[in-house]
Amino acid sequence: MKINSISRILSILVGLIFLSSGFIKLLDVAAFQNLIIQYGLSFCQYLAPFIILLEIFLGLSFILNIMQRTTAILSLCMLLIFTGVYTYGYFVNSVEDCGCFANLVKSTPTITYLRNFTLISMLVYIIFFEQTASNSIAQWKVVILLTVMIPSIFAAGMTFRIKKYDKVTHPFEGKNVSETPLERFVGTDDKSKLVLFMSYQCQHCWNSIENYKAYVENNFVDSVLCYALCTTTQSETDSLSLFFKESYPEIYCQEIIRDSVAFVEATPTAFFIENNRVTKIITGGLPSPFLLFQKK
Repeated sequence: MKINSISRILSILVGLIFLSSGFIKLLDVAAFQNLIIQYGLSFCQYLAPFIILLEIFLGLSFILNIMQRTTAILSLCMLLIFTGVYTYGYFVNSVEDCGCFANLVKSTPTITYLRNFTLISMLVYIIFFEQTASNSIAQWKVVILLTVMIPSIFAAGMTFRIKKYDKVTHPFEGKNVSETPLERFVGTDDKSKLVLFMSYQCQHCWNSIENYKAYVENNFVDSVLCYALCTTTQSETDSLSLFFKESYPEIYCQEIIRDSVAFVEATPTAFFIENNRVTKIITGGLPSPFLLFQKK
């Protein structure tokens, strides 16, 4: 097989991977923002829609055979940055699933590094052996790029959330419940409570459920409440909701519209309440109670 044919096949494969990753994350940009926060890079969360759109653009460029060497160089730089960010999140903040394909494909650290190494090798091959020298772009290719990218830009804006709070400076901490919107979710009795806001589409929310159960089972709090944030259209979460209920029949999780709880900036977010006062707020993953509190 000729070198240029191999380069073309590799370009299409890389393009399909980038496209699938970008379009999956495009369905919920806020979830990708949440992942960036969990990595410990909350100051970069506003780059989420641009990163997704860049993935889609590069994927299309590979498939349409547009400036392959330049596209490969940009993709290599992006992938090296992603690998570095994942390494930081894994070793510093214990983020194991890279979230590259949202919840569709779960990735262990081994799978993530092997996939990234394979993609990097493919990109290096394209950079050194791509023989197409022309930088001209056919008009029909431009039309396809615009046809895909313009709706993608609007879609990214629709699912993007401006996050006002972070896990350190949330304004509810230390306040009486009656002074916050939490009152309509938890009431005003004197019981100690854990209130968890989660999403069926969030891998870290699922990982937090076992710890969530442990708070009541081991008497760390008097009661727990769980709320699942959903969009106005339930079709994309129906199957996940059913799977959750089948997996955790002992947990009652009330479904509410995501936009009705603007104070929840990322999922999962856990509010701890003691004597009607918000004592602690944790985002990005609910830790084991044995790591946070002494058993009562």
